[in-house]
Amino acid sequence: MAQLELNKKLSLNNNEINLFARQLILDNFGEKKQKKIIDAHITFIGMGGINCPALIYLLAAGIRNVTIVDNDKIQQSNLNRQIIYSINDVGKYKINCIKKYIKQNFKKISLKAYNKKLNINNCSKLINKTNIVIDGTDDWETMKIINDYCVKNNIPLLSASVSGYDGNFVLLKNEKNKHLCLRCIFPYKNKLNLPRCEIVGIMGTSAGIIGLLAAHEVINFITSVKKKYNKKTITFFEGESLSLKNIKIKKNNSCSLYKK
Repeated sequence: MAQLELNKKLSLNNNEINLFARQLILDNFGEKKQKKIIDAHITFIGMGGINCPALIYLLAAGIRNVTIVDNDKIQQSNLNRQIIYSINDVGKYKINCIKKYIKQNFKKISLKAYNKKLNINNCSKLINKTNIVIDGTDDWETMKIINDYCVKNNIPLLSASVSGYDGNFVLLKNEKNKHLCLRCIFPYKNKLNLPRCEIVGIMGTSAGIIGLLAAHEVINFITSVKKKYNKKTITFFEGESLSLKNIKIKKNNSCSLYKK
């Protein structure tokens, strides 16, 4: 293994060095970025086909402060893409299964778990003191509540969705006085019925791909030290053609949340 030159001020313990050795020797990574990952707090809302793989890989990358929010029970039809759960978990609450999974596989995790459906009244409690929110819900009304709260409180938000073979994700920094939000990209004023997987179907691997891309984008965002994260695109994945497209986004002056 390549020798690691560790900064005494930031030094990792021996266990962390062994766990993250292959990341630490990467060009343009190192201990400083690893510490940023370890110290970050990520909130996962909706523990389905996107956030299950995102959570697994971010824990493996070093995330140690986690909040999860979900009030669903596991169904057998979930198992083709929600890879934390097993056939023995069907009928159980997802939150309880995730807590068990983390306890068995990852030590020293600071975990807050809420068996609740996020709404406009409880979002301030559920989304609290976090570095970034990953929204893996598939309900437009809930997505808007999350978006609006993150905008008003300057909380970075990664919003992701999958339907059929395809998916998309976008990371919104929600910086103060620099408006660009989910409502800018999708300016739907009326209630929107998103295509649900129980109706149109979903390819499990497509959900996994979006989950991993979301996790990687979160790592890019958290570890941006010298080069400030300044991406303003939404990424679309087309499963059948196996293609990725980045489309530029900008603030919408007609957005209901934009204060001129």
